[in-house]
Amino acid sequence: MSSNTNKLLASIQKIAKVHNTEVTAKKIDAILKAGFADLHVITDFDGTVTKHYRNKEKKERSPGSHLILSSSSRLTDEFKKKTKELVDKYYPIEVNNQLTEEQKWPYMIEWWTQAHQLLIDQKINKDDVAAMVAETPVDIREGLRELIETCNEKKIPFLVFSAGVKNVIEEILIAEKLYHSNMHVVSNKMIFNPETGICDEFAEPLIHIFNKSEVAIKESYYHKTIEDRKNVILLGDSIGDLKMSSGVKHDVCLNIGFLNYDNDEVLKIYLEKFDIVVTGDGPMEVANMILRAINH
Repeated sequence: MSSNTNKLLASIQKIAKVHNTEVTAKKIDAILKAGFADLHVITDFDGTVTKHYRNKEKKERSPGSHLILSSSSRLTDEFKKKTKELVDKYYPIEVNNQLTEEQKWPYMIEWWTQAHQLLIDQKINKDDVAAMVAETPVDIREGLRELIETCNEKKIPFLVFSAGVKNVIEEILIAEKLYHSNMHVVSNKMIFNPETGICDEFAEPLIHIFNKSEVAIKESYYHKTIEDRKNVILLGDSIGDLKMSSGVKHDVCLNIGFLNYDNDEVLKIYLEKFDIVVTGDGPMEVANMILRAINH
């Protein structure tokens, strides 16, 4: 193990939690030695690229990609009422640690299917999406801009893998001037009727928070950019996000988790599953520290 790796890990431990230092050090060491040419990044969007809280003291959540659409003045009050009812019903199931992922799956499919149908019923025009995104600002995680710009500069492929809405995520990245040619977004895509311009369906397969391992990217052009890159930095705020790398061949996957709310029980689970855990809705500094330490 190089002294640079040990120093870097010690610095990371000042701002994040590491359960197994030996395993984590080996992964970081491999990434540093292989350099930029062997690396790619996979990240979730809501709660990872974006912050979890807009105002933590008031428990005010930062809007995710579904909520950005739901918050728009272009959509009816009845739609917003029904959307809130879905959140109140299904979100407690999503975060219930007494249920297995397999037990949660059918409920997540119900939630996403109903949420998408509500959006379809609103007859959203393709030209409305950018205006709807502009209407509800998002809270980009501190340090995210540096991470994306470094990946662009060093030609590191950057995959955004989300259970949100692809069209919204792309508009956010464009508006923030963060959408570059090295990036690819896999998410639920709104399909607009070519004659009317109205969204009348969502593309298959449906992507929810726990089925990301089932969604293949092998057929996409993006896969060709990563097939020879053996190291991955994975970023997510849910245990389900760990599956984002399942469809990608790799030697090393360094998993960085964001535990955005205070819960000692959940922290224990995250420390068992992720290599590094950033708590308190913290910044993207760990990933940036690793990229700064690569010198070739």
